[in-house]
Amino acid sequence: MSEQDEFFSQNHKRLLSIAAWAKWLAWVVIIVHILMSIGHFVQEQNLYAYYGTFGAPSEFIDLLRGQPAIGVSIFMEIIGIFLRGVVYFLVLKGISLGLNMIVETDINYREGSENEQ
Repeated sequence: MSEQDEFFSQNHKRLLSIAAWAKWLAWVVIIVHILMSIGHFVQEQNLYAYYGTFGAPSEFIDLLRGQPAIGVSIFMEIIGIFLRGVVYFLVLKGISLGLNMIVETDINYREGSENEQ
C-alpha cells in the first residue's frame, strides 16, 4: 500500500476521483435524458388526449395523421432533449478521459525523469 501511496500524489488521487465521478455521472445523465425524452412524449400524448375531450381528435395517432406538423414538432422536441443528453454525456466522458490522460502523462514524465538521473 505504501508503494501505491508513493506512486500517486494527492493531486493525482484528486484528479482520478473527479474522473471517476465524471464517468459515472455521464451514464446517469444519459439515462435521465432518455427518460426525459420518453416522459416528454407521454406528456404530449396526455396533453392532446385531454384536449381531445374538447372537440379535437380524441386519439393521439389521429391527431398526428391529421396534422403532421404537430408530430414533427413533438419529434424535434424529443430529439432535442435526447441530443442534449448525448452532448452532456460526451462532455463528461471527455473530461473523465482527459483527466486520466493528464495523470498518466504526469506519472510517465516523472518516471522518465527519475530514470535519467
